[in-house]
Amino acid sequence: MTAREVPIRANADLTRRVSALTGKSLTPLTLRWPDSANWLWRSEELSPQLFKLARRSPATDGFWWGLQQLFGFDRWQSPEALTRVPGMLPPHLPMAPLPMTFLGRLQAAPLWSLPWRHAVPPSMSVALAARLGDQLALLHREALPGFGHPTGDVSPLSRWPERAHAFVEGHPNRGWVPEMPIWPLPSKSVWSLPDLRSDQFLEGATGSLWSDWEALVWAPLELDLCLLELMLESALQRDAFVIAYRRHQTLPDLTRYRPGMRALALLLALHGENAKDRVIGHPHWLKD
Repeated sequence: MTAREVPIRANADLTRRVSALTGKSLTPLTLRWPDSANWLWRSEELSPQLFKLARRSPATDGFWWGLQQLFGFDRWQSPEALTRVPGMLPPHLPMAPLPMTFLGRLQAAPLWSLPWRHAVPPSMSVALAARLGDQLALLHREALPGFGHPTGDVSPLSRWPERAHAFVEGHPNRGWVPEMPIWPLPSKSVWSLPDLRSDQFLEGATGSLWSDWEALVWAPLELDLCLLELMLESALQRDAFVIAYRRHQTLPDLTRYRPGMRALALLLALHGENAKDRVIGHPHWLKD
């Protein structure tokens, strides 16, 4: 087993301290990614809970730093307000968000709990693409007051081109983006999950759930659709998404927006460090 293959989980000392804080017997869970945002535990009780202790912050992680720069959002600064986000979302989402409870802090790091569900993250598939079409269309139905975060600062959409340009221009990895994109004014702001991936949902006997939504922000519609496009792996998945989405909403033309939004995805390292081939070269599935 190589160093990269060694499972990453909370050590015994951290587990003891979180157990003392919560009053629960806890089992540490293996993290899915080396840069996973939280340490995770499952409580050993009749109705188990999932416990999340923040592991990455804007000071230690490029993604969370990017969210702070672009949207003024830092979950370390508003951990309790973050738990109110599910109640702000449209009702009757096909993949409803799991509620989250703020429990306190351990050496400044926020600690939350969620109900445990006997379910597994789905792989990207035609069925999931269709559910995402319905999900995003409902999240995109209402135009929001601006971009940012509802628990913090919100800026007028007219300032988005300036903010995005400044973010790319001043980014430490500016060299990853060979040419500065143009930044057309977006059509509206919507709920958006910048780190959208299939493993942020769960599928079980009782249906599908949204288990990891804590990076939700208010962002341009065109950004959210360009990020979704990067998830699609085939024409069949594209067709399933488009058919479901168009039952509720019209798809905008992304042609002028795509270069800039993909530059943001690249600099936020949503698909790995300097993943130019993966991001910039990805098919334009939503081109029609």
